[in-house]
Amino acid sequence: MTGRHQATAAQRTELLHRMLLLRCGGAGDATFGDLGEAITVGLRSALSPFDTLAEGPVLAVELAQEDVLRHLPAVTVCFVGAAAAPGFTISLGHAIDDRLPVLFCCADRHEAHPAGTGGMPVETVDGTDVEAVGRAALTAVHPVRAGAGPRLLHFRIDAPRPGDPPDPIRILADRMRADHQLDDNALLAIEKHVAAQLLTRAGLR
Repeated sequence: MTGRHQATAAQRTELLHRMLLLRCGGAGDATFGDLGEAITVGLRSALSPFDTLAEGPVLAVELAQEDVLRHLPAVTVCFVGAAAAPGFTISLGHAIDDRLPVLFCCADRHEAHPAGTGGMPVETVDGTDVEAVGRAALTAVHPVRAGAGPRLLHFRIDAPRPGDPPDPIRILADRMRADHQLDDNALLAIEKHVAAQLLTRAGLR
């Protein structure tokens, strides 16, 4: 196995570990809430310690303006629904006009983007594929951080068949198996490590 393959295996193992930790922990993510393992872990992998999550577009624009004034290389992430939140259109206009470092995101089963987002670059990505989420987030974050203005990431989370919702952990594990990066013993070791971490976190060991 080449160094490139080893690095890829290590990166995928870390993603798998973090998704299992999030799922088995049962409490969701303190920052991103219950957006699903792939979106939470993939998006986190693309963000820096300077970046923040804002509740609502109005606050997102205010935080981004403060970061620009303080010359911080920060990106403000803001989730919006398919139906635009109050103040979204006005806030979006400010973000576009002032080229503010805001990454707008939405996660739903609809193909349509939130109304009013036609004035900025938009990318739709499979929200159940942690690697696809991570790549798309990195691609979007770099120009936003560099001053190119806001962007929208649309995480599609629809199931391929009714009653058969895709499992982000299984998707990544199956891909790793196909690339000879994971077997039953390795998966069991990861699961045991996650269980031990959760016990330690709960103060039970």
